[in-house]
Amino acid sequence: MTFKAIELELVSRRRTGRELAFDVETRQLAIVELLRSLGIDEGRARIDPTRTLIQVESHLWTIVGSSAVAAEAESSSLRRGGAKHKRVR
Repeated sequence: MTFKAIELELVSRRRTGRELAFDVETRQLAIVELLRSLGIDEGRARIDPTRTLIQVESHLWTIVGSSAVAAEAESSSLRRGGAKHKRVR
């Protein structure tokens, strides 16, 4: 499974635009990879018990699961193509 770490503003909790993706099996491993990427040991981070928020000094991160395969963009006519039946003479 793929997890994304999204950086949030500490006060407003709005996205800063910084994201990191990790291809790991569990959310806990995603947290370990995030801390490794940031060069922070686990003792310096405050990790929410639900494992969704990680505060490192003045930075706040959230971990979310994302699909491993990106959905391909299709036009609406292709999506509805199977539902439309044309009569051929």
